[in-house]
Amino acid sequence: MTTGKARDYLRRDQLRTVSLLKYLQAFPGDTRLLHAEGAEGEAVLLLLRVAASDYDRHAYPDAHHVCFIASDHPDLTLRLVEQLPEDGVIVFKLATPADERAAGERFRLRRRTAFHSFRMADASGWTDVPGLVRAVPSEAGWRLFEERGYTRNWLMPLLVSGRAFVVEAPQQEAALSTCFAFENSPGLWEIGGLSTHPAARRRGLARQVVQSAFREVERCGLVARYVVEETNTASLALARSLGLCEVQCLTHFLAEGRR
Repeated sequence: MTTGKARDYLRRDQLRTVSLLKYLQAFPGDTRLLHAEGAEGEAVLLLLRVAASDYDRHAYPDAHHVCFIASDHPDLTLRLVEQLPEDGVIVFKLATPADERAAGERFRLRRRTAFHSFRMADASGWTDVPGLVRAVPSEAGWRLFEERGYTRNWLMPLLVSGRAFVVEAPQQEAALSTCFAFENSPGLWEIGGLSTHPAARRRGLARQVVQSAFREVERCGLVARYVVEETNTASLALARSLGLCEVQCLTHFLAEGRR
């Protein structure tokens, strides 16, 4: 019953809870859900084994778990945080200052980085550039993805199953700029992997492929988000120049022991 209530809560506002839904869908055997409710509302904590996530395994090699929280009130957050395992290093990925303060009551937290999440504005006014959406990347597109660390073994099964597509801005069959979109959780897709050949930068090509990815997801009746790490100033500038609306900033903290 608790798991069912937790899932119902997460589905109410998918843009807010997308990270929890993403890992719950991708790694059901490596995640654990905790749920709390009271007069203040509800809260859900998702605990992910670091070993299951390529990004976290490389970014936080000494950590054992990643903790995500969606909460209506810091008192509920604190109730869930108090149930975390006593042993092992934990990475917290928190979306609100209130959750940060609540987790900080029990753990000494050191900030590491943050990821900004954007959606398309309700009235974008964009002009379509036809012919950029592809079922699979060209060989030049694959090279751009692989230079960013995205492997064929990860992306190809999503493409083959129809749970992803690619956008390329080509010139004479060579991909100069590319990105992909994939199903993050039911009804919600994520745009990522943006890469532009160094010789083709500052031509507006990245803008074209990101716009086309958003519009393709919209045409399918789905919602898309675009995620950028705070250190990627060029992609942040692109998101803001496109008029995308920021919906969340997920800040990473490494827990350096309990208080």
